[in-house]
Amino acid sequence: MTNFPRPGCWFRFTETDWNFIFQTLALTDRGKQSLSDLCQDPETIALILDHPKLFESLVIRNCSALLSAELFFFIVVRHTLKRVGVTEVSVADYIAVVCADYGCRPSGGRQEAERQVESFYSHDYLNSIDRASRHERFFLHVQCANQFLVLTSLYPDFLKRRAERRGAPGLDFYEGMVISHLHAASRHVLAEEFAMVSVLSHLADAFPPVRRAMNHTVREYLHLGQ
Repeated sequence: MTNFPRPGCWFRFTETDWNFIFQTLALTDRGKQSLSDLCQDPETIALILDHPKLFESLVIRNCSALLSAELFFFIVVRHTLKRVGVTEVSVADYIAVVCADYGCRPSGGRQEAERQVESFYSHDYLNSIDRASRHERFFLHVQCANQFLVLTSLYPDFLKRRAERRGAPGLDFYEGMVISHLHAASRHVLAEEFAMVSVLSHLADAFPPVRRAMNHTVREYLHLGQ
């Protein structure tokens, strides 16, 4: 239950990820070496990953299957959030890590979305929160928010169809759950201890436009098997 996103998804990048970055942004071996040297600094890495060529290359070359989930989602999320004025790198990093940690591969599609919904109901987070200790509630709030952050951001059409077929809650309901649980987590004493107050509160405040922008990116550029 204590598993939650850790900042700095670039610490998990694979050798293939770095090769993709260097080959996309550098034309010569000397340029690639210079980029490699710059990437030793975490603050510089964030600036390098902002380059629009990375998103363009990811979409045009359709090489997502070769890259780690961390790199794939960071590029996609960072590109998308900047379009709606959410410029904090920490927010993009958080969402990317959540998508990667929840096992959402670019090819996951409907089966992945169905698994996420069933996982929520099998764990019955809402009842668990009522019974949990004050310490445990923080992690449950974070897990519940993350579960539906992934679903509402990447699989909105699945949630809409599910609501139409089964009379299940709609997209707005799950969006509200993300926001309420992020706010609840941000106000918990452990959020300060883990230095997560800022990212949780910023994401909660910005989530409606963030979610809509992610939905647009998924439909326009990505094919997640919905």
